[in-house]
Amino acid sequence: MTTSSQKLTRFTYRLRQDKNGDHYAWFEIRSQNRRAKIGLLPSETDELWITYAEMPYSLAHLVDDRTWDAHRKSILEMLAAHYLTPFH
Repeated sequence: MTTSSQKLTRFTYRLRQDKNGDHYAWFEIRSQNRRAKIGLLPSETDELWITYAEMPYSLAHLVDDRTWDAHRKSILEMLAAHYLTPFH
């Protein structure tokens, strides 16, 4: 989890597709003094969907709970658009 002194300046996410055709969640996180680009494994992306977007462990030291909770609905909508389509 980030501390309050590390205010995020950018927090973006989207689904990407790897060369095998598997989809994974990709996050870009920037604070005043840190920058990270993290791609979850396809299995971690599945888990993100199954757990209703519980924050993945790999992001916990970069994103505070309040920010994650503010984006949770959008993250779930992004995942739902993928997982709830007929030809997933």
